[in-house]
Amino acid sequence: MKKVKGFLLVLVIGFFNCSDANSQVNTLNLDGFVAKIKATPNAQLIDVRTPEEWAQGKIGSSKLISVADPKFLEQTAKLDKNKPVFVYCAVGGRSPKAAAMLQQAGFKQVYNLSGAGYTGLAAKGVK
Repeated sequence: MKKVKGFLLVLVIGFFNCSDANSQVNTLNLDGFVAKIKATPNAQLIDVRTPEEWAQGKIGSSKLISVADPKFLEQTAKLDKNKPVFVYCAVGGRSPKAAAMLQQAGFKQVYNLSGAGYTGLAAKGVK
């Protein structure tokens, strides 16, 4: 009986800790990220760097929403949760955190750029 109760407890905890099955963060390398953006007509490209980094160079189609800003989630609420969101930072350190926050906020398709960041995107000619 104890084993059954323990199993049920684990099952219930797992159920409440699971996120929406339709929502996930997909981490892509530079080539995969660029290819997916180009193949996605409604892509929302989010730069999560600081405004100072943004001022030094930006991807024209991206929107700056700094993950360091305490109002990050408030600002992302203006985005369409049903359209794919592509997240990048300078070199891949902050974007996973931002992508996870977006996923937890209910965004259905979140893509995180791993290991390249702004410089990689700019070098690939992403506009």
